[in-house]
Amino acid sequence: MAYQTYLRFRHKADIYSRTVTENNSGQKIASWSLGASEIPCSWQPVASERRVTPYLENVEEYEIVVPHSYESYFGYGYRVQNIKDRYGNVLAAGPFEVVEILRRAGYSGKLSHILVRIRLAVEIGS
Repeated sequence: MAYQTYLRFRHKADIYSRTVTENNSGQKIASWSLGASEIPCSWQPVASERRVTPYLENVEEYEIVVPHSYESYFGYGYRVQNIKDRYGNVLAAGPFEVVEILRRAGYSGKLSHILVRIRLAVEIGS
């Protein structure tokens, strides 16, 4: 399938959106629901960071390249899960939070693809 770009998208990812509900006592409860399944992308690790708070850990950052036609599925309130290769094998399970979104132009000057930097989501208290 042609995505009007010069890149190949060999991986697929599931995108989850956040919905906030309120229970009977007034507490807000966040839940994640599947927003889009199997978005074409290209996935690669790009950096590693060492966090010391709240506990010591090494956090890997990844970058996914997505066709610009799928730009509406990505935002800072979304999560990425289950990055798969072309055979359906899960390469990284996640959940990953979106850290940075960059729009890139192709050789023609038109918007070609977007770069989404993601890292493993760390939730305290769950």
